[in-house]
Amino acid sequence: QPVGNFGHVFDEAFENCYSPLLETLSRYPDVRFSIHHTGPLLEWIKENRPEYIEKLRGLVAEKRVEILGGGFYEPILSVLPERDAVGQLEMMNEWTEKHLGQRPRGAWLAERIWDPAIPRVLDGAGLEYTLLDDTHFHYASLSDEDMHGYYVTERHGHTTAVFPIDKFLRYSLPFKQPEETRDYFQGIAERHGSTSVTYGDDGEKFGLWPETHDWVYKKKWLERFLEMLENNRDLIETITFSEYLDRFPPRGRVYLPMASYEEMGHWALPVHAASKFRQIVTEVKDGDKENGYKPFLRGGLWDNFLVKYEESNRMHKRMLYVSGRVKDALAETADETLREEMHRELYRGQCNCPYWHGLFGGLYLSNLRHANYSSLIKAGRAADLALHGDGRWLEVKRDDFFKSHTHSEVVETADLFVLIDPAYGGTVAEIDYKPAAFNITNVLARRPEAYHQKIIAAVENKGGAENEILSPHDRVALKEEGLDDKLIFDNYLRRSFLDHFFDSAPEAELFRHSSVEEKGDFIGASYSPVSASDENGIGVILLEREGLVESNGVTVPIKLQKRFEVDPAKSEIVCLYSIENLGKESAEFVFGVEWNFTLLAADADDRYITIGGERYKMNSEGNSENVTDWTMTDEYFRFAVSLHSDKPVTLARYPVETVSQSEGGFESNYQGTAFIALSAVILEPSATVAREFRLAVKPV
Repeated sequence: QPVGNFGHVFDEAFENCYSPLLETLSRYPDVRFSIHHTGPLLEWIKENRPEYIEKLRGLVAEKRVEILGGGFYEPILSVLPERDAVGQLEMMNEWTEKHLGQRPRGAWLAERIWDPAIPRVLDGAGLEYTLLDDTHFHYASLSDEDMHGYYVTERHGHTTAVFPIDKFLRYSLPFKQPEETRDYFQGIAERHGSTSVTYGDDGEKFGLWPETHDWVYKKKWLERFLEMLENNRDLIETITFSEYLDRFPPRGRVYLPMASYEEMGHWALPVHAASKFRQIVTEVKDGDKENGYKPFLRGGLWDNFLVKYEESNRMHKRMLYVSGRVKDALAETADETLREEMHRELYRGQCNCPYWHGLFGGLYLSNLRHANYSSLIKAGRAADLALHGDGRWLEVKRDDFFKSHTHSEVVETADLFVLIDPAYGGTVAEIDYKPAAFNITNVLARRPEAYHQKIIAAVENKGGAENEILSPHDRVALKEEGLDDKLIFDNYLRRSFLDHFFDSAPEAELFRHSSVEEKGDFIGASYSPVSASDENGIGVILLEREGLVESNGVTVPIKLQKRFEVDPAKSEIVCLYSIENLGKESAEFVFGVEWNFTLLAADADDRYITIGGERYKMNSEGNSENVTDWTMTDEYFRFAVSLHSDKPVTLARYPVETVSQSEGGFESNYQGTAFIALSAVILEPSATVAREFRLAVKPV
């Protein structure tokens, strides 16, 4: 269970899966097994169902169970700084030793994501082995007949044992009858003699996946399976990984490429490549060539999610930034409470779920992204205390934040983290309000996904035969009506202080439908970073760009300058615009400045927008005239974001909604609200106009 998941999800998972699974297994003393829990789940169980921990500890003491370690908050170890990856593993080692009476010898890798550097990380935490899908071994050119026992691999002299997970078992349990598994084992024994077969998979398949609770427990599949194991002890011996390592040598050496399970490779591909890859895989399967082609058919790497989704990359780079800040702060403080808080919150912010998207909601779920950001902000704030104390302070620095050989401007105060990206429209990429541990700019862009075609096909097929039966791969469950109307895609990232030029002031509906024609070339373009400095205690960032604006059929050169001022005393960001006509023709246009904000909830009564004394829901849409001030208020997290324009504007607003797949079907998700301040400008040659916008975040 990921950091930030809802309490009712933990409750349901525990009652329908985790508790009955452990209780049933405990009644079969001759069956040995290994088990891994994620850190967030262990913390929840310890707090809410402590009797489960005691039962598990007893099974460990009886040597019936081996505990599998792993990164405590279930991170993708390969994309963390090595110090954090080892730290996550050690946190799990220490927790299980303290509460379950056993220090792990092996680790479960989140999403079975392997990197050749993993042996170094595991060895750094004193761990000896892991288990991976047989897919990884096929990519190293091993055959189905090689998927028994275990292999050794190494990196820079750091050695790790790796067990291949059997695909037949992964797809059979708990869906096939126990007798079929018994026959499968018999066949292996006849072909290979005494050998081992590894099964490892998600525990949620035993009660939480659709229809599995009734099948596994009420129809007693699990009891029948365990009885089959006990009744066939002459054929099958259940054994823990550590026991097998101690009793048997490895089958050989293997060097595995970067990989995960097969579906992850598909999901990580960009849309156009995913469609092509699916076509190739289908052709290979239809041609009955899958076995021969299997080692050479691979999708993308998990890391490609950082390319596919800019928001994932931004969160990952925010995590790296905080990790570096925590490292610096740890060198400055001996306060154990503060040190523990920094580590805990940093590691929580590394939980993998909101960094990617496949079958589950992942990145598309704003509550999961918020949970990671909230933890990262808390870790950063704890580091602030170590570095600056609890007084007022200001940091202004130029940093390759995105690790892209481009400079970003970072301004930090005790209350604000402000990330300005000159390379992308001179925009503000992130605003964090530290007292509430809240990223108010955590808004996901609307983009096409390969599976969107399934939604369109399902809607078009509504009039088809009622008795038409589709395969599980083609079946589409729409969790709400009108999803096809929400398949609208953005032309730019959801940043703030985006600069627009239009012929006239568009209606909010046109913005929502991405139907507005830009007359300038400033969106997403690179701005020149003129300066970044501390001017009398105020952080000042000066950016400028010379671009082109189409006005009355004439292209006019325009110089746009943006001066950001961040005042630590006011928790305020001021943006002073200067728009200069560099041409010989007059220019007439509507200038727009856009912000994208979230308070997480679309229509909750305690989160709302106020314009001219009128209150609106966060998912409301419309244009308001002659506006100088508007506010977003969050009574739940107890802060408000207010904006002020020095001149009256037409304010357009609309909700940003995405359409994504989840395990339960296709659904829309509210991501945030877009605001665009529009004002008419007539600019003579060599003339300049100015605009000023003030954004302040305050407690309520």
